[in-house]
Amino acid sequence: MNTIALLPHSEHLLPGGRLNLIIARPCDIRMVTEAIASNHPFGLGMIDRNTPRETVAKIPAIATTVIIQDFNAITGGFLEIIVEGTNKVSILDLTMAHDNLLTATYAPHYNWPSIGITTENKILADKLKLLFISMPEISQRYPQPNYQDATWVCQRWLEILPIDIKQKQCLIHHPTAEITIHFLLQLLQDHNLINNLK
Repeated sequence: MNTIALLPHSEHLLPGGRLNLIIARPCDIRMVTEAIASNHPFGLGMIDRNTPRETVAKIPAIATTVIIQDFNAITGGFLEIIVEGTNKVSILDLTMAHDNLLTATYAPHYNWPSIGITTENKILADKLKLLFISMPEISQRYPQPNYQDATWVCQRWLEILPIDIKQKQCLIHHPTAEITIHFLLQLLQDHNLINNLK
């Protein structure tokens, strides 16, 4: 049975995404320290922004394994880390240690294959590019953004958009990004950001 330490977080991450995280709880610092020492990934689970991590007893079914790209000790004994999403996993069972560190048993979940940008979905890449320009704190995470891959573009949109976790989980459960492409195009159209979708 595969097991992995799991960090519930309101910042959501999918394969290919990057996040800066401040690690403050002693149990999470232990998890990160062990991950750095062993060069092993840990899991990032989606939770709502209003859910205190200390009270988390359940995690949505699909989480993302992450690897630590960089880390720094900061004031207060905290750690600042940069993580990159690698693979989606299906959470089977959770265990909480005495210090509140979550451990999950899991099964691999398929990552989405690449889908090329087309004339129909290019607007998603164009709008994401504009959004990144307006949000340098996000764009600086991606020195080589992959705007030619609709799958990469869709995953970045899902990380950023404040949509319901159940809806995100439903979308990422599908075997490809096709449903998400249609969802995002409709969302942009509904908000009058694009006209005349074919």
